[in-house]
Amino acid sequence: MSNLLTKITEVIRQDIQESKWKQTQSNPVIEIQRELKEVQASVKKAKQLTERQELLKKEFEKEYDHAKSMATKRKEHVQLAEEAGEEALAAAALREFNYYSGRAERLEKTCAEAESQLEALELQLEQLTFELKDLELKRLEYMAKENAVIGEKQSAKLKTPEKATDEDRRYEQIEQHLKQSAKKKEELSIDEQIEQLK
Repeated sequence: MSNLLTKITEVIRQDIQESKWKQTQSNPVIEIQRELKEVQASVKKAKQLTERQELLKKEFEKEYDHAKSMATKRKEHVQLAEEAGEEALAAAALREFNYYSGRAERLEKTCAEAESQLEALELQLEQLTFELKDLELKRLEYMAKENAVIGEKQSAKLKTPEKATDEDRRYEQIEQHLKQSAKKKEELSIDEQIEQLK
């Protein structure tokens, strides 16, 4: 018995999921809403990556400026130490000059790479922003079409009652019956109305 209930529950669950899937497939507004959420998430992520890349680029530039400055400083120190006859000091300053020169060269390349990566991220963010705006417009267009179709259906029902559904006809019949009953009550005298209540 529990096995049968489990199977029935599973069939009902699958039917509900299938019905929801069909609704989303047949309704373009729901599909666009889903796409909108995905693109909004992509835009948010692209913004975060762009901001992070800007910070990294600034950090690389700061390090590059420092390395370049230190290389220039140590080059001067090498000359001063050599002129003063301080060979050990000149050698130490030369080692640091070589280190900072190499570091500055490496950081110069890194800065150029960071700049091109930032440009690529900014372009990607721009494209995603345009896509988001297009989707928002598309959603509004579909909503406008949907409203127009609903309006046309309603006006068609009013103009051509033969196209009205059974439910519409039943509603109209009930409404007419209530109006007729109200009219009859108005026409009857008080005595006649009391007589009907007996």
